[in-house]
Amino acid sequence: MVGTVGYSASNRRGVASSEKAPSVLLRCIHSVTFLEDEGADMAKTYDYLFKLLLIGDSGVGKTCLLFRFSEDAFNTTFISTIGIDFKIRTIELDEKKIKLQIWDTAGQERFRTITTAYYRGAMGIMLVYDITNEKSFENIKNWIRNIEEHASSDVERMILGNKCDMNDKRQVSKERGEKLAIDYGIKFLETSAKSSLNVEESFFTLGRDIMTRLNRKMNDNNPSGGSGGGPVKITQNRSKRSSFFRCTLL
Repeated sequence: MVGTVGYSASNRRGVASSEKAPSVLLRCIHSVTFLEDEGADMAKTYDYLFKLLLIGDSGVGKTCLLFRFSEDAFNTTFISTIGIDFKIRTIELDEKKIKLQIWDTAGQERFRTITTAYYRGAMGIMLVYDITNEKSFENIKNWIRNIEEHASSDVERMILGNKCDMNDKRQVSKERGEKLAIDYGIKFLETSAKSSLNVEESFFTLGRDIMTRLNRKMNDNNPSGGSGGGPVKITQNRSKRSSFFRCTLL
């Protein structure tokens, strides 16, 4: 499932997309939810719904990582993401179905006001840098500060050093990436969207960490092991909710 907020130059499926208007930007006020008919016999398709966020400088390969994970595809043509895109993939962890709603953010400074709004409510955030770009690595500290300012205090985080297939152009050693992650108490992996190296592992690891935290929180809130304990589950029968995007063309 693919969703686009604003105009995406990566897939041309924006709400107000135009081949001649790559600078079009929509300010979206409401985050996405799902519309369900009241009383409909909706089969339960997942146990958890996790919102993940990909952040990092422009050109580090966030969109490529997302496409590799969600569609097992790779595009060598670089087209910068404009605004926000998302994709959904359902995975299975410990016999539980986890629906991952993964938001791909634009890395350019001019979109920062919009993208930081999506930090709120994120359960996991991947900070991505390009191992062939020293500046993108140095800016990880700035992205971490953005998380500390705008995201939940208990959000799960992971640092990804992408494009590790381009070792001949490497500017950032694996050891430096590992040290940075240790300094912040964050997990670290080097990935390659092109070769698919560690892409699956990174998303599965982050999903498992989120699930572990949720289960631990539920157990802490119910130390006696009462009926409220155990994992957080999405109920099958929910009331009708109609959600929408309210967008302003800038």
